[in-house]
Amino acid sequence: MTRENIDYQQVVAEKSQSLLNNIPSEWRLKEIPSPETTPNVNDFLDSFLPQEEVEIVNKSAAELLELQSKGELTATQICNAYCHRSAYVHQLTNCCTEIFYDRAFKSAAALDKHFKETGQLKGKMHGIPVSLKDQVNLPGITTAIGYVAPHISTEFEKIITHRKSHDDKSLIAEILEQEGAIFYVKTTVPMAMLAGETASNLGVTLNSLDRRNAPGGSSGGEGALIGGKGSIIGLGTDIGGSIRAPCAVHGLYGLRACSNRFTYLDVANSYPNQVGVCSVIGPMSRFAKDLALISEVILNHPLCEKDPKWIPINWRSDLYNSALNDDLRIGFMKWDGEIMPQPPILNKIDALKNLLSNMDSFECIDINKPGVPYGSLVKVLLNLYLTDDFEEIKKFCALSGEPLSELLVRCFTRSGHVDTAPEFFDNCRLKYEYQQQMDNWWNNLANENGKQLDCIITPTFAAPGWTNGDVNNIANFYTRALNVLDYTAVTLPVGFVDENDDTWVRENFQTEQDQRVWNYYNKEKLLGKPVVLQLVCKRYQEEKAIALVQRLSALINSN
Repeated sequence: MTRENIDYQQVVAEKSQSLLNNIPSEWRLKEIPSPETTPNVNDFLDSFLPQEEVEIVNKSAAELLELQSKGELTATQICNAYCHRSAYVHQLTNCCTEIFYDRAFKSAAALDKHFKETGQLKGKMHGIPVSLKDQVNLPGITTAIGYVAPHISTEFEKIITHRKSHDDKSLIAEILEQEGAIFYVKTTVPMAMLAGETASNLGVTLNSLDRRNAPGGSSGGEGALIGGKGSIIGLGTDIGGSIRAPCAVHGLYGLRACSNRFTYLDVANSYPNQVGVCSVIGPMSRFAKDLALISEVILNHPLCEKDPKWIPINWRSDLYNSALNDDLRIGFMKWDGEIMPQPPILNKIDALKNLLSNMDSFECIDINKPGVPYGSLVKVLLNLYLTDDFEEIKKFCALSGEPLSELLVRCFTRSGHVDTAPEFFDNCRLKYEYQQQMDNWWNNLANENGKQLDCIITPTFAAPGWTNGDVNNIANFYTRALNVLDYTAVTLPVGFVDENDDTWVRENFQTEQDQRVWNYYNKEKLLGKPVVLQLVCKRYQEEKAIALVQRLSALINSN
């Protein structure tokens, strides 16, 4: 097939069918129920999947490792439960770009053989299925990062993803595989991985908790799969909220680590050499303690040293353990003074503050607004995103003849101007100045004894959820700003939208966007949906942030 006679829509149809062909016939739905009649994937799947599989997918990775070590559960049983469920979650949400269950079962069988012969688990992730965002490379598996062209030829794949060959493997995947993790699917992303929803010319991904809603983005396939319990842990990436947005709308825990704390070596990316604001890779899970498990495994692995960009900080158990036990000073920022979050988010921040204020171990501090306007931070981020006015994206689209995706066009206003080197450098200068201003602001929040804030609780997004196509009505200042600052952030599920989350009349709005976000709120549509906040720490405090989320989650769940 030459470039001249490519029909990109035919390629899309063939790709969709090939995914279905990779699902065993007995796992295929005869009819896909509509989102209106069957909004919640978990309610639907739990009604007919075998009880033993439902029990497996409701256990944490730590629990599954313990059961395997006792010989009470095999890697093959775990693999079967997750492959089976993920097949249905994909059919209901369109969350996978690649499905390779045959490889997964071979890996599981080898792990079971190892355990039978030695009585020992192979590694610290033995038998744990890990889903991968599309951009993580595996040998012989296509990486497309939201474009059609890589599904046409490996030549196009190399051009777009900068893969050395179709058989290379991301270093982080090699680490997890050495520790016994099982790979079985890769998940959907928007074109170029630059949107808060997950849609491209390849298709639209739905939210697994409510298929009428958006799954977030750009790690939206991961969010939908994990939210539908078709995965226990996944790897996502984040350059503006791409881990945190899907976690927010699926009630998940996700780590936005700092630049190069986790190795990104041989992970495909859009604009891979744009160093003004780095994309970061990190885990997403339904269980807070599983963030600690997989992070420790990766950060302590000697292979990390193969990545020249990797920050050589191994997992610090002392920092993690002290955060689980020390007295804490926590700041609460309900809004940034520019975009007010919708009522459920404001209410849940108040509720968490009230809960902790009544405990001796916590000092709670109100924060009115950040030290740097989030709007200014987001402007810098968007300038860096749009440095080339999407020239690279247009070039990659031309390989298949596909148009710029509707979502990408809707999310970004292109200037028609390609930045000069001095203009790019000036945005990098602004970023550095804003980081200094924000650090000084944070340091000045210390108490009279010099005790700093351990973390700040903020909204993740300005809304608990939205319909596919409506992401522009939801400001993501709260995630994007932190990428510019390069602070550590972990999502913290704190409850659900309930009958008490009524709106009220606001007479004064800061901007049109502030008004648009507020007026978009519809309690009836959001009842029962998760409310997820962000716990923010200073740079390279991943162990501390994860521990604090575990600690607060335990308190929230017990109350």
